[in-house]
Amino acid sequence: MDWLQALGPSLLIVLGGIITWFLKSRVEELRATEQRLQQERLKIYGQILDPYIRLFADLKPRGGPETTKRAVQQITSYQYKKTAFDLNLFGSDDVIRAYSALMAHTNEAESSGQQDPREMMRLWGALLLAIRRDLGSKSTRLNEFDMLSGMVKDVDALKNPPR
Repeated sequence: MDWLQALGPSLLIVLGGIITWFLKSRVEELRATEQRLQQERLKIYGQILDPYIRLFADLKPRGGPETTKRAVQQITSYQYKKTAFDLNLFGSDDVIRAYSALMAHTNEAESSGQQDPREMMRLWGALLLAIRRDLGSKSTRLNEFDMLSGMVKDVDALKNPPR
């Protein structure tokens, strides 16, 4: 019994140290995994946004219809579809929903031949906003059109259409 009283506190300290070390290493491992996931998301988000940036960029004097054609070809390519699949694996729920809504609108506009630029811009802004929130700005007060104001001319006209 005396040996238990003598060794008990030492054993508790060693056991507590082992448990603390295990928990700390687990937390560090989770942080490293989250950081790698965040980097992968950032790469995928950039690849997903690229053709839309081409579409919405004001390149008419230099690119015009050719730029639009290249962007559409990029969206319909195998590599882009693979990236969209990766988005479904790595993206946040909100980003996936925003991307799906944008693609559904794009596909509907393509099949019907009628495009609503205001809705297209709103959906693109919603995708950008979802990505922004996923990458760390969870409490942002921006809206879909605020996300586009620095990139798209006349975004205010789309935000508040004439009656």
